[in-house]
Amino acid sequence: MKNAVIIGAGTQGQVYASYLKEAGVQIIGFIDDNPDLQGTEVIGIPVLGKYEDLFDNTFKSKIQDVYCPIGVNKVRAEYLSTLKNEGYGIPGFLHHTVSIAPDVTIGEAVYMLAGNIVMPHTTIGNYIMINMDSTIAHHVTLEDGVFMSSGVNIGALINVRENAYIGMGVTAMTGVKEIGRDTLIGAGTVIIRDVPDYTTVVGNPGRVIKTKQP
Repeated sequence: MKNAVIIGAGTQGQVYASYLKEAGVQIIGFIDDNPDLQGTEVIGIPVLGKYEDLFDNTFKSKIQDVYCPIGVNKVRAEYLSTLKNEGYGIPGFLHHTVSIAPDVTIGEAVYMLAGNIVMPHTTIGNYIMINMDSTIAHHVTLEDGVFMSSGVNIGALINVRENAYIGMGVTAMTGVKEIGRDTLIGAGTVIIRDVPDYTTVVGNPGRVIKTKQP
């Protein structure tokens, strides 16, 4: 059996540790840059070192797979793509209650928790996190690095661009064509029109309250 570590010993990492262990994955430790956690245990799992330590041959000799369920999209994607190039496996995790149509395409390091539904003719990219009880309708594309919180509903034929962060309970109505790259969609927002890149959107109906530089 392969030895695996989880990057991030915070609450999200702890949740994934529980689910992964339940699924039979051999988690031997956390990796976390917090100096106060070094040499300690979190939920009975040792903190083995910092991110930079994964480039050391000593670590490479005893660790085969890395999971990185952290919520900062660009960091998650950068860490996973870099570690893949270093020779680590970057497996995904789909909870056993997830319902995915047979023709759905799924990329690398995709993490889905309990109760998600993905309809046919959908494409899911790499380095994506989807929390509990979300629904993705047919002919949807999620580009690399997307994060979806719990209870999200994505209507049909929508392209969710790279690194979009979609908060809890968001609904994107069928008829919307695109949720832009590196956007932040606030909890409970109802999207009824396309969302431009690099914007923060809140409310019902959703409205842009901030635009940032790429």
